[in-house]
Amino acid sequence: MRNEAAGAAVFDEPSISLAPTPRDKWLACRMAMEEYGHHLKFNKLANELGLEDVHDRPPLSVFDYQVESWTGYVMTKAIVDLAEVVLMEDLCECSYVPLRDLCRSLMPEERFHVGFGTARAKRLAADPGTREEVRSSAHRLIAMTLPFFGRSDSRNNETFRKWGIKRLTNDEARAEFVRRTRALLCDDLGLDYPEVATRWPVTTS
Repeated sequence: MRNEAAGAAVFDEPSISLAPTPRDKWLACRMAMEEYGHHLKFNKLANELGLEDVHDRPPLSVFDYQVESWTGYVMTKAIVDLAEVVLMEDLCECSYVPLRDLCRSLMPEERFHVGFGTARAKRLAADPGTREEVRSSAHRLIAMTLPFFGRSDSRNNETFRKWGIKRLTNDEARAEFVRRTRALLCDDLGLDYPEVATRWPVTTS
């Protein structure tokens, strides 16, 4: 749930002033509103379960990415929100019905965010003036998003799978993210893909 609030604050809100048209500003406002809404709904469920306040924890490293241009923002939607979709798809089959139902209800908005990013990324990649920025932003965001899925040896993930909260290991979810972002960059945008590992932390031994 902290991911939605962090993403809205770090990615969506700054993008409003960067948006090139009134419609883009409206869409950025809409996505910020929806992400904050997701946070509130997940937070409500967490409070009902008596879970600790996650705001005391530092944000994930991907939220260190600074949105400095409209192109940079578009790529956060195409890539970081795609990671959210991969994780949420798994939770849509969760054994805990309230969480499963919540994720299913939020999925259309998350897919809209990714669709927005993908459509805008195609336009920007087709423009020689912004193509290289699309590439560099994508490469950096992919690398920064890989830890988002958690450690390869996560005991929490083992417990979640034992109880049916999750189906995928962290590495399986990370590999699916790599597969989809590779298709985006190579097939849809005609760009190269960075060298990445599907295990985290990466080991050299």
